[in-house]
Amino acid sequence: MAIKKSQLHPAKALARHLGDRLARRRRELGMTASDLDGAISAPAGSVSRLEAGGKRMDAAQLYTLSRALDVPVMYFFENSPVSLPSDPSNAQNPKTVEEAERLIDAYYKIEDTKVRSDILGLLKAAAVAEKEEEEEEAKPA
Repeated sequence: MAIKKSQLHPAKALARHLGDRLARRRRELGMTASDLDGAISAPAGSVSRLEAGGKRMDAAQLYTLSRALDVPVMYFFENSPVSLPSDPSNAQNPKTVEEAERLIDAYYKIEDTKVRSDILGLLKAAAVAEKEEEEEEAKPA
């Protein structure tokens, strides 16, 4: 007897859904799984395993696949059988997401690992300083 998607553990249901979305988009573009393996520099059979839900996608893979398939990362989560923790009213502004994607693209184009590390440290320090400033402003006088 086959197990319905709704009866699957949420992580397995999500992996299967992501794989289905991956396969759909790949076929829309007329690509084979092997073509996509090559496009993302993955070992042979990787895309097939992802599509079958036998291998779970991590964030880096989702990002790489979204670039190779020319879709936003959220494409993979559309109509997900698993409720996502984010409230749509709190969704990021598309311009903010686009800005973040440009930042990530630029970051990975930097070949010098020391420079990348320094930039990451700077970003973390700026984020901490901004958070501390917000907390200070929120304190009652």
